[in-house]
Amino acid sequence: MVKKMKNIIGLVVCFFAASANAGLITKSPDLGDFWNPLSSSGTYIYANSFVADSNGIATDLGVWLNGGSSDFVLQVFSSLGGDLNNGPDSSSILASTSVISGLSFPSLTYFEQSTIAGAIDLIANETYWFGASTVGLGGSGPFNVGAHTQNSGGIIDNGTFWYSNDPTGTNFDGRSLTPEMAFTVNIASVHVPEPSTIAILGLGLAGIGFSRKKKVS
Repeated sequence: MVKKMKNIIGLVVCFFAASANAGLITKSPDLGDFWNPLSSSGTYIYANSFVADSNGIATDLGVWLNGGSSDFVLQVFSSLGGDLNNGPDSSSILASTSVISGLSFPSLTYFEQSTIAGAIDLIANETYWFGASTVGLGGSGPFNVGAHTQNSGGIIDNGTFWYSNDPTGTNFDGRSLTPEMAFTVNIASVHVPEPSTIAILGLGLAGIGFSRKKKVS
């Protein structure tokens, strides 16, 4: 009976694990590198809008870089308080990597890092902002970042690129529709089973427990 219980529990675990999937948003650098400098003493934030393709948490953020080596973080901003016409709101951070330092690339190179704990769920079909920020950080030397053609590569979201020359990162003073910034966002999604499915699983486990109790008695 114990063996049967283990098998059923294993099936339940597999069911819930199989319900997890992931969405990867990739805006590739099809236009090479642009916008020198992203640095701790020049342009402090680059930000690009994107539409989440699934519900879930941004677990990994990536960007194409050339040059270095200012300290920086990669972030996801909320769309609340910012829009495509007026720029993002960098004070509403939903996901962020830890501080990245000491990097330097002789040519355009892809770099990716996991987000730290405390990320907030993203909602499918909602607009968000990807950001590379040096606000309040140190280091020296500017980065170029990869550039992406608007609505290319199968992504039709009318994305917008903004940058901030404000050391506090609160004022976005530049905008471009094409090119955009090239980046990736990996969204890990977990679909919650339908209530009826949960009820059926619960009844099945309860029935097994009742059957076992009856045999013991």
